[in-house]
Amino acid sequence: MKALKDILNEQTKKLKEPQFYRFQVYVNGNTKKDTVGMAWLKEGQKIYTIKLWTFLSEKFFLLPSKEDASKFLLMTREPVKSANSKKKYHWNIVGNAKANPSNGVIDLNFDLFDKKTFMSIYPDESKNQQDQRMPDEVLEAA
Repeated sequence: MKALKDILNEQTKKLKEPQFYRFQVYVNGNTKKDTVGMAWLKEGQKIYTIKLWTFLSEKFFLLPSKEDASKFLLMTREPVKSANSKKKYHWNIVGNAKANPSNGVIDLNFDLFDKKTFMSIYPDESKNQQDQRMPDEVLEAA
C-alpha cells in the first residue's frame, strides 16, 4: 500500500503539469478525412504551435495580432547564431490567418500554398486527457 506522502506527491505532480489543448488542421473544409496536421496551445499562452504532416521536422507558430483579435501571423523561427545578440530566435513571417467563428475555424493562409488550410477553433475531444499532451519536440515551442 502506498504511503500517504507518495499519494500526495503524485497528486501535486499532476496539478503542476500544464494543460494542453489540441486542434485539428485540415484542408477543403472536411474536418476528419482531410486532416493535414495538428496545433497545440498551452493553457495560459497565446501562441499556437502547428505541426503539418508534410513538414514533419518543421514547426509553425500562430501569433495573435495586437491590434485585431481576429487576425494572426503565421511564423517560423530559427536560433540566432550570433553570440552578441540578446534575442534567442529570429522569427520569419510565412503567412497570415483570420478567425472565422461562424464556421468554427481559423483560415490559415501560408504564403507558398495555394490550397486553403483551416484550423478548428474547438479543441479536439476525440482522445482522452492523457493523449492531449504535446509531443516532446513541440514542448520547447514558444
